[in-house]
Amino acid sequence: MKFGLWVTANFPPRYTPAQWFAGLAEQVRAAKQNGFSLISSGQHYLTAPDHRLQTLPLLARLSAEGEGMEVATSVLLLPLHNPVDIAEQAATMDVVTGGRFILGLGMGHEGVEYEAFGVDRRRIVSRYEESLDVIVKLWGGGPVEHKGRYFTIPRTESMVRSTAQPHPRVWLGGGADAPIQRAARYGFAWFPGGGDVERTAQGRATYLRALAEYNRPVPPDFPVSSWVYLCESEQQALEEAHRFMGGRATPEEFRRRAATQMIVGTPAQAVRRVKEMQERLGANYLLCRVQAPGMSQAQVLRTLRLLGEEVILKFPA
Repeated sequence: MKFGLWVTANFPPRYTPAQWFAGLAEQVRAAKQNGFSLISSGQHYLTAPDHRLQTLPLLARLSAEGEGMEVATSVLLLPLHNPVDIAEQAATMDVVTGGRFILGLGMGHEGVEYEAFGVDRRRIVSRYEESLDVIVKLWGGGPVEHKGRYFTIPRTESMVRSTAQPHPRVWLGGGADAPIQRAARYGFAWFPGGGDVERTAQGRATYLRALAEYNRPVPPDFPVSSWVYLCESEQQALEEAHRFMGGRATPEEFRRRAATQMIVGTPAQAVRRVKEMQERLGANYLLCRVQAPGMSQAQVLRTLRLLGEEVILKFPA
């Protein structure tokens, strides 16, 4: 099992972008010191009143703080972008990270983003799939020509060659049946994101059946993610995490949700939850979301330290 730090790129207005970035850089250094293998971050636009740092430049800079760690987008909102740009940006990121880049892709759900980018939400699935086709063609090397519904590429060739061959790894996000089937059809890893183990196990079974139907080999990566909040005592962890991640749930409602959808408690409880993910799901990446709004840097660093000292060592990569 490899452990990843999912850095929180959105932040409240009381911080300046420079202050927030400095905190993220410290977290990446702490994660590397504590045995984490990967850095990741997701993408959104126009997140007022919160600020947000954009994914690719942020990860490119953070990769210098965590030299040698893998770097993943979790996820880029592909329908908002031109696939030529994403193909060459991803190949460049792979070069910058020494062949350790993973392109995680998804669709998103915020209407303001699609409106601002001039993308018809009724067409995002077909736009997404055509974009995937273009990226795969460009990564394949040699002359490419494409005339589709959304994109036209005259006969040409992309000369940005990734270090990883034949191309960077790809994770396709989404928990419903359609994205599961899509990931299998393209032969890419399925990234379900968060959620309880039982539901993810059902999705994993669907994905494996679909891979067989499409005559695709099983990709080596199966990444999952979870909110993680650790303390020396379970009660302290639950009380503090409820304050930051509980929303309108009562303490008892949050306790029930945390037991199946998060990792909240002591390091020993975290070990049991990670073993469950490993044994029930066959997961080999756990992306840890450790910073919800309102958390202090000290609380984030405590979770990273406890993971490193008492959890990660029990799961050889």
